[in-house]
Amino acid sequence: MFLEKEDVSLYYEVRGSGEPLILIHGVIVDADLYSKAADLLARYYTVITYDRRGNSRSVYKGEGRFDMEDQVRDLLDLMKALHIESANIVGQSAGAIIGQYFLQEYPEKVRCLIMYEPAIMGFLDDMPNVREWTGQMKELIRKHKFNTALLEFTQKISAFDERSPRKSTEESRREMGNHEYALTQEFPELVSYHPDLEKTRKHSEKILLAMGEKSTDPVYMEGLARFAQALGRDVLFYPGFHNLPYDLPREFAINVLGTLMLAEDLEA
Repeated sequence: MFLEKEDVSLYYEVRGSGEPLILIHGVIVDADLYSKAADLLARYYTVITYDRRGNSRSVYKGEGRFDMEDQVRDLLDLMKALHIESANIVGQSAGAIIGQYFLQEYPEKVRCLIMYEPAIMGFLDDMPNVREWTGQMKELIRKHKFNTALLEFTQKISAFDERSPRKSTEESRREMGNHEYALTQEFPELVSYHPDLEKTRKHSEKILLAMGEKSTDPVYMEGLARFAQALGRDVLFYPGFHNLPYDLPREFAINVLGTLMLAEDLEA
C-alpha cells in the first residue's frame, strides 16, 4: 500500500490485529528487514512496516534530501492515515534514531520505544578513531567512490551472521538502488546527529535499549553505553549481530515481545 504525499509515495504494510507496533528500518535496507519477524509479531500486534522515504519503494516525486523533520512527519502522517493515536515503536540502527527523535517531539504518540543498536555517532565525535573513519567515509562519498564506501560501511556496522537467510534477487536489487541515497544523503546527517537529552530524559521511562550480544564495534557499543548512562537506563542484550531482525527473525521477535512485556510490568 502507498500513502501519497506531496513529495513522496510512502510504501507501507500492515499485518495482524491488536495494539499498533511500528518497525523502522535503518539505512540501505527497507521494510523487508522485518518481514519474517513482522509475520510472527502480527500474532500479537497490528504490525506496521514501511520503506522510509528515498528507500526502495518509497519514491520521491522530485528531488529529495534526508531531513529528520521529514522522517518524523512521515511517521506522523502514516499513523494519522491508519487512525493510530499512539504506538509501540521499534527501531534498528538509524531507525532507532528516528524513533528517538519522534519520541522527543511527540511523546504522547509513543507507548514504548525499543532502540536496537542506535547509530548515535554524534556522541562519539570526541573519539579520534571515529572521527577518522567518518572523515574517510565522507571523502569516499565526495569522490563518488560508492562501492568502496559501501564496503567500508558494511564492514564497520556488523559482522556477517552465517545463520542469516539468503536475500532474494528482488531484495538485493532494491537495496542496490538505495546505496547512493544512503551514502550521499542519510549517512552525513546521521553521523552528526545529537539527541536532545533534556527532552529525551523527560520521557526516558518509555525507552528500552538493546544491543546484539555478538556486536563488538565501538561505534555502537560506546555510543549506546554513553546514551544509556545519560538517560540512566540499562542495556538489554539480544542474540546475534546488528542485522538481527533479518538474520534471526524468530529470535528478534521473541526478544521484542519479552521487552514489551517488561515495559508493561514496569508501568504496572
